[in-house]
Amino acid sequence: MLKSTLSPLRLRGAVMAVSLLALAPAAGAAPSLAPRALLAKPTGRELPAGTFVERLVVKFHEGSHVRLRDNALRALASERSASERELLSGLRLDSARVESDLAEVVALLERAPRIGALDRVFQAEEATLDASKASGERASGEQLADLNLYFEVPLLPGTTADTVADLVAALNRVGSVETAYAAPPPEPAMVNFAMEAGLRALLSAADLPPTTPLYQANQGYLNAAPSGINATYAWTQTGGRGTNVKIVDIEGGWRTSHEDFPTFFRVGGTQYNDIGWRNHGTAVMGEIVGASNGYGVTGIANAATPGVEAIGAQSSASAITNAAAAVGAGGVILIELHAGGPSDGTACTCNTSQCNYIAMEYWQDNYDAIRNATANGVVVVEAAGNGSANLDAAAYGGRFNPATRDSGAILVGASTATTRVPMCWTNFGQRVNVHAWGESVVTTGYGDRFGSGYGEDQYYTSTFSGTSSASPIVVGAAVSAQGVAKANGRLLTSVQMRGLLRNNGTAQAADSRQIGPLPDLAKALPKVISGNY
Repeated sequence: MLKSTLSPLRLRGAVMAVSLLALAPAAGAAPSLAPRALLAKPTGRELPAGTFVERLVVKFHEGSHVRLRDNALRALASERSASERELLSGLRLDSARVESDLAEVVALLERAPRIGALDRVFQAEEATLDASKASGERASGEQLADLNLYFEVPLLPGTTADTVADLVAALNRVGSVETAYAAPPPEPAMVNFAMEAGLRALLSAADLPPTTPLYQANQGYLNAAPSGINATYAWTQTGGRGTNVKIVDIEGGWRTSHEDFPTFFRVGGTQYNDIGWRNHGTAVMGEIVGASNGYGVTGIANAATPGVEAIGAQSSASAITNAAAAVGAGGVILIELHAGGPSDGTACTCNTSQCNYIAMEYWQDNYDAIRNATANGVVVVEAAGNGSANLDAAAYGGRFNPATRDSGAILVGASTATTRVPMCWTNFGQRVNVHAWGESVVTTGYGDRFGSGYGEDQYYTSTFSGTSSASPIVVGAAVSAQGVAKANGRLLTSVQMRGLLRNNGTAQAADSRQIGPLPDLAKALPKVISGNY
């Protein structure tokens, strides 16, 4: 969770000790909220030259009450609450300054190489975001970001970070702007992922001919420690298959009609019509909710209620917020994406096409969406990324330093399938909480093990990889634990779940790269049942 006391750092790119103090409460009111941590504004040159970027994101300071009205930005001074006015005053801003700054931002955005109109980053209704902020603040006692203050413009295809660096710097010199940056496109956190031409296949809801073999014996990640997470033990416990727990996966596409899938309670967003994205999402969901039906794979939490949220027509941050609202308190969301970040100086000797790809919470809109979700009781699991990156490096400006800011999410690294040695490409550091298999995962999708020639609804693979394959294993463990918690009249928060899985696992192999332990449900679930977690 965010810290209420922040250590000031002197260098640009480190965390500023800025306290956005809440208005002092009236008699009988709740105590003041712990302040948000603000980061130093980006310079615009954090990303390597040549990094493709797809959006220019601007967030105004808390209290400014900037909104999009009639396709134009407006500072709605008459709608500011007393606490918002207090926040502005603390920043030495007033209505006149906000109005002046707003005009400057509009003029700067006109200079962007944009392909579309200015829009809100988050697609949810303003009132819905306001209500989520208020409920999260009541539950956490901490200030959360006003997600209605985020705006974006889509950039021309082929735009690179260096071509808009001066524009980003100019936006960040505007006093009423909290942060502005150019965001790269997210990708699935799978090794050597590449988009492919789209294909279609017949829909089905049962085992298709020819008969699909049962692959459960090949899913070593289901097995007992030290090689697996002990899912087979979890299935002996009430709720251990994830009963009554909702899970939503966030990425670009799925084959929801796959023969081994249950009914999805939510299919949100717009999917990419691309078989690469569909295979990836299908592989992820097979690890978690593959049906226990005598054929195909068996998901870790095969009694859970699955859903998906696609990023084809919305930002990843917007998808996070929509997914969190769909699962509600006690539900689990999975961020199966990573994107190209700053170069941290770590040698990148393998998976070189994804060097410097990092976890999505590096970008502030994603971070604020995640923090809002975890404050509202949603468990968030996030791929750490496959960029060979040391997330403790100075290049990240403290964004992965849990003592500085903590989204509450569970970050997942990747190891070899049998030795728990970090994969050569996995990201690592103190912010990486747990790990799981980053190679040789048997699941649905791709068709290299079974189904080639029969259509996507019968595809199975033996080679799913990346922090993409590791993260669903951790999600399965989290959903299983939450199912047991629910069966015992409890709900675990994301921070509680993180501690449970981290403190009850099999240690990674000795290595200077920290990726945390492999969760062990045989150790964790008795703690859930006893309430001693």
